[in-house]
Amino acid sequence: MEAFLWNVELKEYIETVDQTINIDQEYIDYYHDLAEEANQLVNKINATTLASILPKLMAIDEKCTLVIFYIFNGYALENDSAGDTIQLIEQEYKKTHREKYIFDMPEYETWSISQRIH
Repeated sequence: MEAFLWNVELKEYIETVDQTINIDQEYIDYYHDLAEEANQLVNKINATTLASILPKLMAIDEKCTLVIFYIFNGYALENDSAGDTIQLIEQEYKKTHREKYIFDMPEYETWSISQRIH
């Protein structure tokens, strides 16, 4: 089930891009937990639950994106640990998600499901 970012095997993916990167186990565990949560949510999707589940999945997707970003680009702040970076991801994922859409966003876009991540 690799249709979604959270189902990518993090360690294997990073190794295919750059074998010199050592991934902190905290990142691997965090990513795995995100994948488990996302896959449980996917299994609950139906016409009634879609509107409440999709924003949660989008949040998980953004968190996974940030994990990969920080692994490739170093930790979030100088002298940070993986735990500090994960904490930052948990605090900032809504902001980073919205920044992708902020430029020239018409008013109706504020009602878009893409702006409702949890």
